[in-house]
Amino acid sequence: MLIPRRLIPSIPELLAFEAVARHQNFSAAAEELCLTQGAISKQIRNMELTLGVSLFDRRRKRLVMTRQAKSILPSIVSILEQIAGAAYRIISSGNGENTLSLHIFSTFSSRWLIPRLPRFIEKNPDVRISLTTVFQPFSFENSDCDIAIHYGAAVWPDGQLFHIFDETIVPVCSPAYRERMQLKAAKDVARANLIQLTTRPALWEFWFAEVGVDVESPFHGNVFDQFNATIEAAVAGLGVALVPSIFVERELAEGELCIVTEEKIRSRGAYYVVTPTEKAHDPMITRFIRWICAESASYNETDMAEGNAVKFNGYEGLGN
Repeated sequence: MLIPRRLIPSIPELLAFEAVARHQNFSAAAEELCLTQGAISKQIRNMELTLGVSLFDRRRKRLVMTRQAKSILPSIVSILEQIAGAAYRIISSGNGENTLSLHIFSTFSSRWLIPRLPRFIEKNPDVRISLTTVFQPFSFENSDCDIAIHYGAAVWPDGQLFHIFDETIVPVCSPAYRERMQLKAAKDVARANLIQLTTRPALWEFWFAEVGVDVESPFHGNVFDQFNATIEAAVAGLGVALVPSIFVERELAEGELCIVTEEKIRSRGAYYVVTPTEKAHDPMITRFIRWICAESASYNETDMAEGNAVKFNGYEGLGN
């Protein structure tokens, strides 16, 4: 604790302050919180005494936040949102004994895992899933995470990793864009609009090097920050995107996207399901790991059957 607890406003005071600041009215705040106007006024006054500042002024019968109130409002809103989120997670998971906490980056979650989750839940109706989307690497330390999906090398501090599949990168675009640009071979891709991904900025450069095509600027093109966005951009006809084949199964099957050319690359990085070492023998976690490994087996078999068409270029980047 950085300062004495007596100098920190209570949660009821923070709730009252946030409601008054949002409504700019004591009566409306009192109605929302099911309190009397006098109770709200008392909470605000106690908070002012605790902080030693004035939070609201009355100007021509209008309630106006002071400069100090405006400066602390964003932090208080964030704190209350965190408390509400934590409470919701606890309420929704019940006693937590049968809840699996998954931390997974967004594209893998939405495009590979969630479409398959009904099969796990059908076989394990006693298990609840709590899925958190992550956008940056994280540590198991001070985390409630039971299962994470990791892309990269087989390394995770204090984690036990299980390989699920390697990653094959394919160039995709809409059928209309391929027809319009007359894209028939790898060399044709050099004159297409290259859809770029910020988390893997050198991906196009590696792909062109592997397929033996010289290109003046492999870094030129519209830039997006997630594979999800690059896939949608390709569907919309903005150009050609390089994406893991596992993320475009639906679009390829439904004809929204097509693989431009059969030249593929396999990244050095692979996908792993990871659990904290101390949880590795938890029966519920073991069930999930066995299930996801079985789900990935069909992809691995197909990928191995096509192995002669896949090149290894040693490229590794972030997994989003």
